Amino acid sequence: MATTRALTEETEVFRKSSDTLMRELTQRHQALSDSIERLIRFQRQTLTLKNSDSIDSALDIMELLLVEILDFTYTSLQYRDENGVFTPIRQICPENMPFDYKLMEWVMSTQELSLLPIDAPLEEENLRSLLFLPFGPRHLMLLWFQQEPDAFTREQEVHLTILSREMAAVLDAHYYRVQIDKARAAMSDIIESVPLGLVALDCHKRVQMINSTAEIALGVRRQDAVGADSGKVLPQQLVQLISSQSLENAIEEAEVSNPMPGREDQFLGVTISRIRCTDDFENSGLVVVCRDLQLSREVQKLRELDKMKSDFLSLVTHELRTPLTSIVGLSEALNMDDSDNVPQQWREYLDTIHSEGTRLSRLVDDIIDLTRMEAGKMDYQFENQDPNEIIGSVIMSMTPQLEAKNHQLECDLGEDLGECRIAPDRFTQALINVFSNAIRYTNPGGVIRIASRRADPFPGAAVPTILVTVEDNGIGITPENMNKVFSKFEIGESVRHHTSGTGLSMSICKQIIEEGHGGRIWLESEVGKMTRVYIQIPVS
Repeated sequence: MATTRALTEETEVFRKSSDTLMRELTQRHQALSDSIERLIRFQRQTLTLKNSDSIDSALDIMELLLVEILDFTYTSLQYRDENGVFTPIRQICPENMPFDYKLMEWVMSTQELSLLPIDAPLEEENLRSLLFLPFGPRHLMLLWFQQEPDAFTREQEVHLTILSREMAAVLDAHYYRVQIDKARAAMSDIIESVPLGLVALDCHKRVQMINSTAEIALGVRRQDAVGADSGKVLPQQLVQLISSQSLENAIEEAEVSNPMPGREDQFLGVTISRIRCTDDFENSGLVVVCRDLQLSREVQKLRELDKMKSDFLSLVTHELRTPLTSIVGLSEALNMDDSDNVPQQWREYLDTIHSEGTRLSRLVDDIIDLTRMEAGKMDYQFENQDPNEIIGSVIMSMTPQLEAKNHQLECDLGEDLGECRIAPDRFTQALINVFSNAIRYTNPGGVIRIASRRADPFPGAAVPTILVTVEDNGIGITPENMNKVFSKFEIGESVRHHTSGTGLSMSICKQIIEEGHGGRIWLESEVGKMTRVYIQIPVS
């Protein structure tokens, strides 16, 4: 009897345990089914990201999906550029929210979801956890929320991982579309900047692209040409040329007539070749390059005229140098005769011959230097030298001119210039030209100031510079003549009666300083008060 009662009790206990276990299994099965159903529904929702019509709408959908996964307080989507610099592109958080960029970089390197506790919780919002969600190699989402890290569930992790993968694909696709658009825009700008007409045809001879130069040269409009058959929009001679050639190789300088209103005699130089951007040679397109032959011929004529001018100047200057040297030397020798056999009037004539001969000789030297500079044959013998030594020798050579006009000289030469790479002869020539102008355009009894010092580097460079200034209190230069100072053969109206020069000296200075030494030369001036010339050259 007792045994039967015990067996009955055990059976009842087993039945109750079985019922409890079955209920637990049923509940877990239902929870698992619900979780799977939520996961499937969430995956379907993430598919809408790829169907978004813009990146902004995709970001809006992403934020709605994040709200379904967890209850966050703040969010920030960061973009990392090629230099590793993070920039927020969309965020909802205080402006003073702290960002640990080293930690963000580490998360980007691992490309794994990372959940960290906030060591010093922000008491205002009671923020306890920070979630890093990488969206591929360029984007990172940061989420701040109030729950503790251990309250984060496995289901939330799975959903966030799916969202991360889908959003990374969307953002990467957007990034590459932007890069492709930029490349296309850059290529379009390059094509539009080419000074030749470009027309691209597909394998069916339809116009695919035409630049603005080709529009003008061919007399067609882009909106009419693109997509149309080439035979309907291009000149007939050009169409016949395209059709009659096998085009295995490029056609070199074929000439076609293209009469247009006002240009009945227009001829175009044309080159046609295959577009070799595909392995399917038979179905590849064509590119047509055209140029206005009349314009090319005129440019060629101008080049020939410029060469003739340079050759003429070279010939004349070299032929004049020898007789001028003789005239200057002989007039100086005759004027050294102290006897009374030379009348005073003859001495005046000799002085005039000597001064004018010297001026012409200086002009010949300037023209020869200018011709060499334009031809790129100016000789620069560089060496390491202290600029103050060159300035001192220039002052000594110009002392007679200073004394002749009773000018006062003030010097302020820096003591810490040191040596720099310089062409002494050419630098001396430039300084003498500037110094001579200061003396010439300052009335007798004026003040000439020369200074030198070390200066900051040029913008964008790291090499220190030497700055030399030459200032006078002379007649000055009017604003409308400031742009003429460094032009060839230009002399401002306000200084014409003060000089017998040719307007070449400052042009030569500019060539020597800027092209020869890689420096800069500029000036400041006030009419009737002063002119200050700046010469700046790099130390090395």
